[in-house]
Amino acid sequence: MKKLLVIAIFLMLIDCSNAQDKNNVIVTINNKDKYFFKEENLMAVVSSKSDSIRFKYKDTLLLKVEKYKVGKLISEANFIYDSNNKIADNYIFQEDYYDYYEKFYTRIPYKNKYKLLDLDFVYIDNVLDEIPDWKKYCNDKKSTKVFEFKLSKNVRMLNAKFSPFAYGTIIKNLKLYVVDNFLVQIDVTLLEEPDGETVRYKKTYKYDKAGRLSSSKTVNIISGKIEDQNKIQYREW
Repeated sequence: MKKLLVIAIFLMLIDCSNAQDKNNVIVTINNKDKYFFKEENLMAVVSSKSDSIRFKYKDTLLLKVEKYKVGKLISEANFIYDSNNKIADNYIFQEDYYDYYEKFYTRIPYKNKYKLLDLDFVYIDNVLDEIPDWKKYCNDKKSTKVFEFKLSKNVRMLNAKFSPFAYGTIIKNLKLYVVDNFLVQIDVTLLEEPDGETVRYKKTYKYDKAGRLSSSKTVNIISGKIEDQNKIQYREW
């Protein structure tokens, strides 16, 4: 967690305590999926197909996930924690509820309101776990800080359960561009197993005046194809 906090200082030290921040906000991605937040907690996700997911908490712990279809409850999962706020290793997760637990259990202390970049930062942090003295790679002599990692060995992403990229199981090169403490671009070279094909991506981020992510785009550098693109809007509910 110390490393996460350090990365937060370099990448996402955003003051969200201004008057523009509201307690209850709907985050809409690509005019389809809607994410309902109450303060820092994600309360529900509603898809364009009228399917929805509801989350219930005790303090910061996720206790229950409920799935609905056209307003009807179709399945649910209750999470039971021990005295250390951990779920036992032999706990049996139904369906894909393990993914929900992992996403919400991995709390990241960024001031990134609405947590839309958490999966990317988990990925980056797992890369840095494999790189000794990663801070020395920062070139802070320019207005744009560049963290460039030319890895001398293949780094397998064994601990990164969520990747911002569609392909690439082994990472070879990583470059992070940071402007005014905002991550604005990732350049990455990966190898796809088992054939060893080289994959190169560029992912860019833009933010609104409140410091919230407003759009992102992932481009396959080799083919020039846009692999993923998101436009994000915010409003009260």
